Amino acid sequence: MDHSHAAAPAATTDASVEPLFTPAEVREFDAEDVEAGKNICKMLSLFFFYTVIVMGLSTYVTYKWVMAG
Repeated sequence: MDHSHAAAPAATTDASVEPLFTPAEVREFDAEDVEAGKNICKMLSLFFFYTVIVMGLSTYVTYKWVMAG
């Protein structure tokens, strides 16, 4: 089976390649990434705090239930 008929990719030079994003767009992406990271950190902190509160409450209720029984 001969695969020599497959086309080779066209060669491009560095001069003909334009950047995908402008420097202003890259700065905007960076700023949005920082904001998203801060928001994710806040959400994870709240979820952790909620977990600790629920764990403490369920421990207290279980303790009361066992001691009353």
